[in-house]
Amino acid sequence: MQEITKMGSLEQVAQGLASLGYEAELQEGSIFAKIGGTEKPFTALLTKDERGELVITCQLAKLGDLREEDLPKVFLAALDANTKTRPYALAIISDADDATLDKEEEWPLVLTDSVPLGDLSSEELKAAMDNLLSALITSRDVLEAGLR
Repeated sequence: MQEITKMGSLEQVAQGLASLGYEAELQEGSIFAKIGGTEKPFTALLTKDERGELVITCQLAKLGDLREEDLPKVFLAALDANTKTRPYALAIISDADDATLDKEEEWPLVLTDSVPLGDLSSEELKAAMDNLLSALITSRDVLEAGLR
């Protein structure tokens, strides 16, 4: 497969991920890419936002997966971990972000980052995915603070 040196569309990003060895699937304006192992990989969601940036989001858990009594500890651990997961940030996607999420237990805890799309290089895409893998490893302590 030909390496794409500059990417400006989701189609090109999907091809770039494939050339980097990721299992990537383009569906209805989103790319789903497996990351973090072969047995139980995480799924990264790559989308293009209204500013034209490539947004990379990876769900770690839903709030309902966490023990309610440990949520304050999880949130504090997530805030602390944000300095270690850069450029990715730990965040919660709530009903303010997605109107279909009407129950708090369905709100996902995610890692998220964005990178400029338009002249994104293969090396920058690789760095973004490598950083996501590193952030997934770092965020393990956050999940262990409250998983059921």
